[in-house]
Amino acid sequence: MERKNQERVSRAQGSQPTIFKDAVTDALGAMVMALLGEVMVLRDRLDAHERLAGGYGPADVDAFRPDPEARAYRAAYRRLAYDRVLGVARDKLLPDSLREQRDYDTVLDEVTTN
Repeated sequence: MERKNQERVSRAQGSQPTIFKDAVTDALGAMVMALLGEVMVLRDRLDAHERLAGGYGPADVDAFRPDPEARAYRAAYRRLAYDRVLGVARDKLLPDSLREQRDYDTVLDEVTTN
């Protein structure tokens, strides 16, 4: 079965609760929780694979060498996972920095094109 919506990145909508006193600690806590979710999904999938495939053990997994297609697939899902985990910091901690960068880029474009 082919998975659908592989490119979709889920994020909570609306205002987010503040649990800690500062935004940095809140963002780090959210990153840890996102990472924990990714690890749990990975463990569940690994468990399912081992139960369905049978006959493979840790040594077989350690000896496996992915082909170029598998490496490309892994690179794509890693980028999505990094975005899910690190996106929290980007969204909560960097908006002002990103806005400043956009302002700088706009000024730079105006100066270099005129």
